[in-house]
Amino acid sequence: MTKEAYIIGVDGGGTRCRAQLEDMHGNILGQAESGSANIMTNAEQALRSIISASEEAVYRAGRPISLDQVYLGAGLAGANIPSAVKQFHSLPNPFKAVHVMSDLHSACLGAHNGSPGALVICGTGSAGTAYQNGEFFDRGGYGIAVGDNASGAWLGLEAIKYTLLAFDGVKEKSVLFFSVCAHFNLKTAAELTAQVKGFKGGDYGVLAPVVVDAFDKDCSIATALITKGASYLSTIAASLSDNYRLPLSLVGGLNGIYSPLLTEQVQSLLVAPKSSPQTGVIEYMKRKL
Repeated sequence: MTKEAYIIGVDGGGTRCRAQLEDMHGNILGQAESGSANIMTNAEQALRSIISASEEAVYRAGRPISLDQVYLGAGLAGANIPSAVKQFHSLPNPFKAVHVMSDLHSACLGAHNGSPGALVICGTGSAGTAYQNGEFFDRGGYGIAVGDNASGAWLGLEAIKYTLLAFDGVKEKSVLFFSVCAHFNLKTAAELTAQVKGFKGGDYGVLAPVVVDAFDKDCSIATALITKGASYLSTIAASLSDNYRLPLSLVGGLNGIYSPLLTEQVQSLLVAPKSSPQTGVIEYMKRKL
């Protein structure tokens, strides 16, 4: 007797992994969360997180389902890197079958329920994609070392660079300067340099609220940074919009700051996401089965 098949959609990022279990008729049976699932950073940890969240979702469904009955569709951080996907697929897993895409793509599919549309994410990092004619077209997502403009990490890094210039007398000392100093509880450039040694994207991103707070206090330096970020997001959104024809979702922790500052043409495209990345990857995978 053939066992009934199920499908799990996963939204996996650098901080946490969300899993949603459905039957083949689209009924949601269970949902759960676990830890990090960035396959570029650690493919083994990502798989452990996916299995943990999937097992918990199955447990919450209250049905005798084993993972070898489950098709897994996973939108994962790091899946835009082919070598990371290859390594992930080389790991033994308990699922019936596995399909992996980037978390950016699954978010776009969910936002527009699988219909043509664009999505720009601006949180700790930044990136954009458009889905049209069955294909994705990406922008950004290169990491804070060489990109991620407008992101929380970018705002934090730019704030630190500015603060060092202000210590040197090259830039004026503003609300942002004093806020950064207060955040780190320091008084010299040398202290700041030592404090940020070894920082990664998430570490810089912690400073984003400091920049936003200075912006809210009409700090000219913070305003210039936020305005520059909004200009970048407007540019990549326009490049993804197919001559301003595609609906656009702007998501991530900074979307509320940037949305009112986008160009009028880009703002006219904005729509709220229709469903979750988990739902997006589930529906995409169903079409592939």
